[in-house]
Amino acid sequence: MLNEKEVCTVVDLNLLKVFIAVVTQGNFINAAKQLSMPSSNVSRQIKQLEEQLNCRLIERTTRQMRLTEAGNILFEQSQKLVGELDDIVQQISHPQGITGTLRLTIPSEAGSVLLADLLAKFALLHPQLNIYCDTQLMPRDVISDDIDLLLTFHRGELEDSSYHSRLVKSWQSVVVASPELIHKFGKPKTIADLVKLPCISSLSALQGQPWIFIDSQGKQRTAMINSPYRVNSGVLAHAAAVSGVGFAILSLEACHQQIQSGQLDIVQLEGLNPAPIELRAVYASRSVLSPKIDLFLNYLLQNI
Repeated sequence: MLNEKEVCTVVDLNLLKVFIAVVTQGNFINAAKQLSMPSSNVSRQIKQLEEQLNCRLIERTTRQMRLTEAGNILFEQSQKLVGELDDIVQQISHPQGITGTLRLTIPSEAGSVLLADLLAKFALLHPQLNIYCDTQLMPRDVISDDIDLLLTFHRGELEDSSYHSRLVKSWQSVVVASPELIHKFGKPKTIADLVKLPCISSLSALQGQPWIFIDSQGKQRTAMINSPYRVNSGVLAHAAAVSGVGFAILSLEACHQQIQSGQLDIVQLEGLNPAPIELRAVYASRSVLSPKIDLFLNYLLQNI
């Protein structure tokens, strides 16, 4: 219960949408075009929103505009919330099918092969939903790039705790090398042995050079390996390992045939196993997921 001294601030969501349009479009004129209203109305509604919140949101001059500190906070916190609210309203008003736009980012190489058919079938199941799927080698920021869902390959723990993630699929990983390379250098038994030998690592993805292992207690350990050969491709790493360029961590599924044929040997370190490679779905909000994200995630988990 509010007492007589407490004041409840009521914000008009329509004004908030105008504010978001101004920020995302960069100025009042472009926002007015997007909203199909006179620029004078846009300016007036921003002023009304500032009056409701009792603070300045945008510093305006004849040549440019910039957000105040309060404006930045409001934009960062409200943009996704307003989008999710629109999705929920659309879902309620169109119970026959999900609508709106689902913006995805997936890994450019293996992710495209793994998800291409699933994504196409999902699009056919939901023809009223716009699907925008970008392929990127490196994960991007979920919030600032206005991405609903980021699908990314990962080893070990996620560094950014502001994001929430869900495990989609996991693959056992192994350290492998060609018999010729093992004959030349011997089989390493410890991390101390391994870091002295030539290894194949990622140029930038999967946290780059450090190799991640899990010990017998389930704790994560990293090894800064010697890596004269770095690539951003599982295909290139696989081919280099078979050719004897260096030791590599690969998914067991990807190199099973070469192990069976004797082109690669598994290297087992004492008390350590390589961290599995995981496909994770990453999203910004820890609250209830919007219907479109929840629907796609459930579909993915059931069909991958």
